[in-house]
Amino acid sequence: MAELSATQTLTAATGDAFKSSRLDQMLRNFTASYKLYWLKGVFDEAIEGNSHVTFERLAARMVASAWYPVTYFRLNLGATDMLTDAVLCAQNACGLPADAGTVDIVAAVLESEDVELRLKVKSLYKYVPYRLIRPFYSDRFDEARAEGRRVSEAMVNGLVASFNRDDAAGAPYRFDADGLGIEIDAEWARYFSDNRHVVQGWFDSKLVGYLQARNPSVPAIPLKIYAPSARNLTAARKFWEEALRDHVFTDIYSGAPFDETGFAAHGPMGVDHFIPWSFVLHDESWNLAPMFRDANSSKGNRLPVLGEYLRPFCEQQFDAILTLRSTGKHRKVFESYAQIDSHVMQYERTDAALDSFTGSVTKVIVPLHQIAANQGFPIWRSGIDYAVVRL
Repeated sequence: MAELSATQTLTAATGDAFKSSRLDQMLRNFTASYKLYWLKGVFDEAIEGNSHVTFERLAARMVASAWYPVTYFRLNLGATDMLTDAVLCAQNACGLPADAGTVDIVAAVLESEDVELRLKVKSLYKYVPYRLIRPFYSDRFDEARAEGRRVSEAMVNGLVASFNRDDAAGAPYRFDADGLGIEIDAEWARYFSDNRHVVQGWFDSKLVGYLQARNPSVPAIPLKIYAPSARNLTAARKFWEEALRDHVFTDIYSGAPFDETGFAAHGPMGVDHFIPWSFVLHDESWNLAPMFRDANSSKGNRLPVLGEYLRPFCEQQFDAILTLRSTGKHRKVFESYAQIDSHVMQYERTDAALDSFTGSVTKVIVPLHQIAANQGFPIWRSGIDYAVVRL
């Protein structure tokens, strides 16, 4: 590739600075997620090398981008934000699991003939393609008003489309001839490609800020805007496997012992998150407990009934701590417990010590349980048949 001349380099740099400032201007003020997800869809399509994109495909991209925040992590996009409705409608209409991939989601939405879903998808691009690029035509709007022309909100879409066809004015796309899609500007496509990591980070920052404002008590928001990373239960599994060799434990949900009889009846032992991992998004030991496979499959990402299971959970944790504390092993596990109770390495096997430890665990678990319930995580009780929740 030939090197750019000094003039070309300066022009490109100046153009990039313009685009950076325009990016910020397009998303400087937004009260719903539509603008952000629409622009991210344009960015994603440009990165994939697509220049002509239909409104419908970009709306399907919006659904796919909001999929994990809505279906998997149950985040609130805002009281008046209809993207949540579109995502949940797509999940029901298309039969997709919560961990579906972007390509599958986009394809399913575009191929669906469900009337309700098609209406919800169409509503996503009723205004946003025009309102997003409105800042590029602020001078044209000012001129229209100066000429005494009436400019109402109902007229904005038509005026933006008209201005855009006449002169793109540096906007990232032009509307196509039939008004059902866009042509991504070649220079914007180059800018997105050359600066993809910076622009992606900027999108992520905007989205995290938006979601944190609407989910102020929810932990780990920055980790909940995309598909989750893998869990790591290795340390916890080793801890509980050794504890079960040295002490008799029972499953807190079924009451069955972890022995050959229990394994034959309920399946092998696993390690489960008391408060669902898809809410806390960590593998801290104070939120983990041994559990038979059949109950684990039933519980999925549901919340256990605290009145039935919190005390047994605390008693089980306490017994395991005192059983293995003197071994000098499992440093990572004990550090996790020490995060919520600084006396964990000094407790004796007394009722007072158990009550103190239970109080420490309760102070952490109960608020998390309540916030997760408020977010829509369902309640679970052992022995009741539930549909398996895919994670």
